[in-house]
This record gives sequence, C-alpha cells and structure tokens, in this order.
Amino acid sequence: MSGTPKSTSVFYDQAKPGSRFDDMHLPQRPAGFSAYPLSDKEGDSSAAAYANLRPVRGRARWNWSSDRILLVLLTLLAIFTKVYRIGRRDSVSWDESHFYKNFSQKYLRHLFHHDVHPPLAKMLIAFSNYLADSNGTYTFDGGDYPAFVNYTFMRVFNAAFGIALTPMAFLTCRQLRLPTHFAAMAALFVTLDNAICVMSRFILLDAPLLCFTALSLTMLSYFYRQRANPFSPEWFKYLVLTGVALGLVSSSKWVGFFAVALVGLYTIHELYEMFCNVRMPARDYAMHWAVRVMALLMMPLLIYMTCFAAHFLMLNRYDNSANFMPMGFQVRLRGNPLSRQPFDVQTGAKVRLYSQASGAGYLHSHSHKYPSGSQRQQITGYGFADQNNFWNIERRRVAGTFKSVDDVPLHDAPIDGPIGNGDVISLHHNSTDSYLYSEDAFKAPISSQYSEVSAISSERSEARLASSLWVVDIVNPEKRMNDGRIHPLGTPVRLRNLASNCILVATGERLDKDWGWGQAEVACDGSDGVSLGSSKHLWTIERNSNKNLTAVDLGKYMSTSFLKNFAVLNRQMWLTNNALIPDHDKHNVLESDPWSWPFMVYPMRMVGWDDSSI
Repeated sequence: MSGTPKSTSVFYDQAKPGSRFDDMHLPQRPAGFSAYPLSDKEGDSSAAAYANLRPVRGRARWNWSSDRILLVLLTLLAIFTKVYRIGRRDSVSWDESHFYKNFSQKYLRHLFHHDVHPPLAKMLIAFSNYLADSNGTYTFDGGDYPAFVNYTFMRVFNAAFGIALTPMAFLTCRQLRLPTHFAAMAALFVTLDNAICVMSRFILLDAPLLCFTALSLTMLSYFYRQRANPFSPEWFKYLVLTGVALGLVSSSKWVGFFAVALVGLYTIHELYEMFCNVRMPARDYAMHWAVRVMALLMMPLLIYMTCFAAHFLMLNRYDNSANFMPMGFQVRLRGNPLSRQPFDVQTGAKVRLYSQASGAGYLHSHSHKYPSGSQRQQITGYGFADQNNFWNIERRRVAGTFKSVDDVPLHDAPIDGPIGNGDVISLHHNSTDSYLYSEDAFKAPISSQYSEVSAISSERSEARLASSLWVVDIVNPEKRMNDGRIHPLGTPVRLRNLASNCILVATGERLDKDWGWGQAEVACDGSDGVSLGSSKHLWTIERNSNKNLTAVDLGKYMSTSFLKNFAVLNRQMWLTNNALIPDHDKHNVLESDPWSWPFMVYPMRMVGWDDSSI
C-alpha cells in the first residue's frame, strides 16, 4: 500500500511511532491502516490530535443515524422476549418462594434473616414488592399466587434488568470497535438467549446480577476508550462508573467478584505497561495507581458496606436467625426476648450457655450415651431452642479462698450470691438430673486430642468429685459489665475443669448421625498455650432466669459497632456457603455438570410440568 484509504475500519490506534501515547500503550500500527478516519484529508495523527479527536457525523465511531435506530429496535425486541405474557403462569415458580418469602416479605416486615448472598439484589426484589403495594404479610411455600399478590409487576420489575443486557451488549461492542452489524448481531445473541430469557422472567437474583455484571464490562469498555486522555473529565467519569458497577455486582452475589477480577486483571496489565514506559514521569505513574485504588477498590468496598448498612437499618426486628450475631446487635433488635433479664448471675439461676464458636450452638445434654469411652451421657452443642439446653449454676467456692483441689469441700451446700471471676461452680443439668463432668482418662469421640466431656448422674458418688467442678475465667467483658462478676450476654467466660485443668471447648466437629444426631462435639482442651480469646473456648450466658431478681434492660450495658456486625455477618455467610454440599440423589435431575451444557444432555428443571401446565 502506498497511501491510507479514506474509510478503512481496522482495529488499530492512530498514534504515530514514537509518540507518547504509542509508547505508553500500544504497538506501532501497521502502515496504511486507520481505526477511525479523522477526515477526508491526511491530518496530524499525533497523540494530541488523537486525544482531541471529535467524531465526524456519518463516519465516526458512533453513527447516530444507524446505531440509534438499531439500539431502539433491539431494545424493543428485548422487551418483547422478556415481558410477553410474563404473568401467564400464576403459580410460584422454582425459587420464587425462597426469594419472595424469605427476602422480600421479611424486608417489608423488618424481620432479621440470614442468607449466603449480599443484600442488594434481595433489597431490589423487596422494593418491587413494596411498589406492588404488598404489606409483607403473605407467606407461602408454593402453589398458586392469590389474587391480591401482584406477582406480574414484580416479574416485570425483575425483567427490566434482563432487558438492559441488550443495549449494554450493543454499546460494549461498539466501544470495543466492532462494526455496527457485528455489534447488533452480538446484542441479538444476548436478546434471544434462552437461559437469559427464562431467568429474567421470574423473581430471582440472577437478572440483577447479570445486569450489573454487564454494566461493569460496559463501563470498562468506555474507560478503555479514554486511555489516550488520562485524567480528563471523561476518563475520570468512566473510571468512577466502573467502580460503581463493581460495587453493585459484588453487593448482589459473591459470584460477582469475577467481574472484579476481570477489571483487576485489565488494570494490572495497564499499570504494567505504564511501568515499562521509561518516559512516563514517576509522579504520573503514582497518580494512576492512586486514582485506580480509590475508584476500583475503595468505591466498590464503600458501596458493598453501604448495602449492608441499609440491610441492618431495615431489619430491626428480632428473629432467631440472628443468634450468631454479636450480642450487642441482638439486644437492639425489637422483640428480642433476651434484652430484659436479671443483671447478676447468682447461685440457683437457670442459665443457657451459648458457644461463641460458629455453628456450635448451646451447651446441651440428653439421655443418650456415648458408644465408646466412658459410655456416659453425652454433652453436645445444639443450635436450636430446647429444654435440654438449660442448666442450674451453683457456686461451690469463692475465688481466693482456695489454693488447690483439696481446699474445695465437695459435700457442702452451694454458696449463695453473685458468681464472679475465679469462683468454682458446678453445672446441674435440669432435665436429666446430672452434672457436667470431665476426666482425662477418656478421649473425645471425634477429636482425640481432647478429653471427653460427659454428664454424670447426681446420684453417683463421682458427681461429688473435683471432675464435676469448673473454675470461671471472665474474658474481655463489656466495659459496662467489667465489675468482676458474670452477667448475661456481656461477659464471655472460659470454664476450666478443677481436676484436670482442661478448658471446655466446642471442637468444630460433628458427632455421628447414628448415635450423636449430627450435633456439635463438645470436649475438654488440656493442651498448653490455649489462646485467651479463642472463640471455641468461650461461652456466654445467653439466658439467665432467676425469680428472685428483677429483670433489667441489658441493651444499655452492651456495645456494638457496624464494622463488627459487618465482619461477623460476612464470616457467617462464608461458613454457611461452604456448608452447602451437592445432593447426589438429585444429580442429573435438578443439577448437571458443565461439560453437558453445550449438548443439553440434562435439562435444568425449574418447575414441574404436565400437559395442562405452562
């Protein structure tokens, strides 16, 4: 070629070899090619000219006469494919019962609930329910929608996110320099994709997730096109909008972090290219780092945390699904039965101890025996309300009045008064008339590095041995409860066995379902160097019942913070998500492997069907 054709559309940049833009970003363009014609005449193709380039109507990157028409037509087609007869199926479909009842309805009732997903997409579903004039009182598991539930509006609201995928697909392709007809074809593929059509027509989280994922890519493509104009207003605008999109997709589902990874990989590549450009001033390079950290890391994190702040603000009523949250958070929930209790824990109180280890639940016992070891009555952790979770606490010796086991009288009556740090206590299980007991002669049934903990009948002589006595160690109490005594909710304690000097521990393991009912294993840790603040060694008196004492509002003694609540909830989301395991009985019936998807070997059954249903 001897000259540059006037209307060539090939995907290379305009900058001449040796220009600053060329050195910073891209290899030399092939001679004779031009990505976007500047004009009918040869002009200045320097970096400055590229940066100040303005589109020529009819021949620029955005053809308003054709692109706008195509965009409108494709969007209308998307509306048809996502909305046409969307309310025809008047029954609850697939996970609509889950997302409508567990999320949308509870948001409208301000009832706390726990789930593995971040809150944004769920709050959007709740918002559509609010716009549909729902009062949040209708609950269901399946079947047909009643006439007063405007499920069609909620489906249309959700479908709007699927509709938005089509124009974003077209705009993204155009920003990536695909010709108009190729961009239209890509948008048409997205519009007619069967899975997207189906997922967009029900009340699910997937449509908002896909929408915000596509928005992230679209904003990244706009930012990519501004790379010749660093620190310009347009460059800043699309950088910030990319960060906003990443915050939205991350706040909908954790799988949205793959969009963050995509933008992150592009950013690393771009910063590496700049690092290799020896002509770039160090100050400019540092500025590129700074603005990207603020826009692509801090901005998404701020949006993510803001969604959780709104989540906490709206869900201000108590539900037992909040039991894993910090006590300071729980007592501030309206209707919490734990907020009013006697302030002091005294001898004779009926208490319920809750492990701070995630998933361990309450200190529990029942009449079933261990199949090996001592073969005495089991001690477990149980996560649900049950009468077998209650114990009578009895003070046997006051702190500072003994030096060894021999100084503790085993036959004396319990000592009245409030129980404090260093006191020796026994825990009497009400339902089975037995005492919490441990001896190092037997190993724990699952975690053999620990000693077994059991319950021994009060009628047996061993119940009066030091193995049934426990020393109370208060650990990191609430500031307003730091008076040397134990109080409900705000004074975590370690229970150290007086005889074997081991500490009561929730191991994190589960007992066998055949004899231990899958409940949490509780044992006694006699190892050296037990961490003072280890959650698995800490127990909190969650319920304190004493008819001789007056109940007070414990909320005024408890502290809480958003960051702590935010961290605890996200950790529990992670643990809950990891606890989900595939159901092999339903494999290739309700789920399938990725290799089978292109061949549609195993279709995904969203709902049941027959000859008369939709």
